[in-house]
Amino acid sequence: MPLWLAVVLLLLALGGIVLCRRYLRHDRSAQALCIVVCALVALACAVYIGLTVLLVAAVQDRPPTL
Repeated sequence: MPLWLAVVLLLLALGGIVLCRRYLRHDRSAQALCIVVCALVALACAVYIGLTVLLVAAVQDRPPTL
């Protein structure tokens, strides 16, 4: 998955949490399910972005080969 797609999915998941809180006020079980799913997607995207940044930094800072 490209990094830009992970960022877009992270933003959409965070927006989904906000929309779940706003529009599913009366149905608590649907609100909880929606928030859990969006939070898991956001967590997965954040971990993916963090690991990608870590890997790129490790490749750029590797010692020179002799």
